[in-house]
Amino acid sequence: MKPIGVLLKELGYITEEQIQIALQVQKLYSDKLLGEILQELDFVTSDEIARAIAIQNNLEYIDLDSVVPEKDALLLVPKDFAISTPLLPIKIENDTLYIAIDNPNDLSVYDYLVKTTGKKIKFLIGDKNKIAKYALLYYYQLENPIEKRIEEIIKSPNPDVVKLVDLIIQNAIKDRATDIHITPEILTTHVFFRIDGVLHHYYAMPKHLHPQIVSRIKILSSMNIAEQRIPQDGGFEFEFLKTSYDIRVSTLPTKNGENIVLRVLAKNATLFNIYNLGFEKDYIEKIEHYFSKPYGIILITGPTGSGKTTTLYSALRKINPIEKNILTVEDPIEYRFTFIKQSEVNIKAGYTFAKAIKAFMRQDPDVMLIGEIRDEETAELAIRASITGHLVLSTLHTNNAVSAVSRLEDMSIKTYMIAEGLLLVISQRLVRKLCPYCKKPTTIKKEELLKYGFSEEEIKNLDEEITIYQKVGCEKCNHTGYLGRIAVAEMLEVDKEIKKMIVEGKSTLEIEKRAREKGMRILKEDTLLKILKGITTLEELKRVIE
Repeated sequence: MKPIGVLLKELGYITEEQIQIALQVQKLYSDKLLGEILQELDFVTSDEIARAIAIQNNLEYIDLDSVVPEKDALLLVPKDFAISTPLLPIKIENDTLYIAIDNPNDLSVYDYLVKTTGKKIKFLIGDKNKIAKYALLYYYQLENPIEKRIEEIIKSPNPDVVKLVDLIIQNAIKDRATDIHITPEILTTHVFFRIDGVLHHYYAMPKHLHPQIVSRIKILSSMNIAEQRIPQDGGFEFEFLKTSYDIRVSTLPTKNGENIVLRVLAKNATLFNIYNLGFEKDYIEKIEHYFSKPYGIILITGPTGSGKTTTLYSALRKINPIEKNILTVEDPIEYRFTFIKQSEVNIKAGYTFAKAIKAFMRQDPDVMLIGEIRDEETAELAIRASITGHLVLSTLHTNNAVSAVSRLEDMSIKTYMIAEGLLLVISQRLVRKLCPYCKKPTTIKKEELLKYGFSEEEIKNLDEEITIYQKVGCEKCNHTGYLGRIAVAEMLEVDKEIKKMIVEGKSTLEIEKRAREKGMRILKEDTLLKILKGITTLEELKRVIE
């Protein structure tokens, strides 16, 4: 059996230098395993450790974000044992109980499970942090069905609004919602959750509860309860099942009362591996190539909520922070890294993205991550840094990759500077993934794709009939037909020819046309690849891309 450090190195997750640093730390903390230290140093994630353990033990790896355990499986294993181990029962097939665990070599756990459940035991390897999180969540839900308790409070003659607000937030977290909308109408107040980028209606409540709900949320958010005429912003911390969340709150006066939106953000969010975001193999190779460049600027574009920051940080992990001095300015800091100097925008104190770049230049930087390019000053400083020997990474709001050029021009950046500095532009979106439990195949003629904006040229290499998958809906996906999201993207590589076109002032249409002739795959073409693989649907293509 190969040591975990060797496996992690072979998988490309860590370098020999990082292993040596971890071994030095282990001398100071002899009670810690090497894998734990590597994780605490942010050299690897718990997910990457799990994948290595799966290979080490010749067992199947399971992604718990896209799995819903069976109730019967959960009931077979005592809650206290599952949470303390930790482990997560997944399903029962024939006479076998499948269990997600991070340490498959503890014989006492195996023996206990066989004796207690009366079943054959099959271990699957999962991310230790996710096992602990979901064990708490699913056992809690077994004993405390949140939806039922919310309905009971709504129907109660004397509703406990404090508890109701807590339960609504808990239910949003349980169902992976990123936003909660509390919307007053003439007769009722409605609660919506945004899940995988789409709003879903959850509850209708009596209108008389709305002022009480608003007051409760305002108190939590340190807002002015008496002020109802103007929008307010605030926030608070919320703890649920040993995990802390930042809840950002926005109110908006409407004719029916104050509309409230709560953004749910997990603290210390889990770092991602660039391989797990859904990018095609050729895209990953391009990201690795350009993020290893010594200087230039790489931009990730797309609308709010398109996963730009996640991609940026995942790719940043490909840069060795031991060999290079990496500085970031963010708004706010979403992921925390060891050996990377992270700072946060503070508008009240006058610390802006632009001021951060100026300060960075005196810190002997190799790599600078600028959370977002919002104005002319930041754009100019970022471009200047990129052409004076620094690798600059940032995000920008544009609809596609080529539009980044015209957006920088709109910010008064000279074309020769754009051409000299720009290395790569990634434009991306997030599409919902089909639920693996209920999706079903169907056959269509390739001409059907013409209705979705594809040209004859773009589909000429497809078979006359193609198999795709449709959404269905089941309990495991809350009857939506979808479970989770995946990135689709287009990448503009700014080579010598594209640089020349930028300097000559060619239009974005001309640049895109030439880039496509050179092999650039636009967003809808990358989405089609995911459709043909049965990952997403034509409906998602129309909703997100068209």
